Amino acid sequence: MKLVPVDYATFWSLVTSKALLPQYNETVDTYYVFAIEGTISWEVTVPKDGGDNQTNFEASHKAGCNLPLEIKAGPGRPIRSAPSPQPINTVQHWKGYKLTIAAGQTTTFIDVSFPSLVYIKGGQFYCGNTQDSDSVSVDLYYGNTLILPSLVDTCYLVDNMLVPFISPESMALAPEMKLRVTFNGTSALTARTVYALLEYYV
Repeated sequence: MKLVPVDYATFWSLVTSKALLPQYNETVDTYYVFAIEGTISWEVTVPKDGGDNQTNFEASHKAGCNLPLEIKAGPGRPIRSAPSPQPINTVQHWKGYKLTIAAGQTTTFIDVSFPSLVYIKGGQFYCGNTQDSDSVSVDLYYGNTLILPSLVDTCYLVDNMLVPFISPESMALAPEMKLRVTFNGTSALTARTVYALLEYYV
């Protein structure tokens, strides 16, 4: 989390323009006010000195602070006022997959599906011996029918590095649907394996 101090007027301008939810705690002589935006915490200190900032905060803002940072909307897609991809009453899970291109091949795929409704957050790809321009893509299918191409569009792999594909929203994946993960190689000379770690909620 990056802490970013700003002046009093700037803080409330950011709260208004970005629809942030301000929070505060206090000591005997100071209000410590902050608002979370992703990985940034905008912060302002308001001394209890009887000045204009204290008067304005107590009269116009204090009562609206410290509201819940997240409001869920039942078991479906969450309604949020702060980033969180996890729907209500779910538990986070991970599952690993492997795609191998044999020597002489340039492409392969696997289909990923679940027996019940899950919420996909994203995951990571890894390959230890990529060739130039090797890539992975993900498409959404209903049976054998492509209904949403390029959920992950030409994700280029980097040798010996994890490549994340994480969304600030979770995607509901019904049991009738499947994700087709395709490994596209640019050379057929060397066998290669891509490892995929899927992160989801049930």
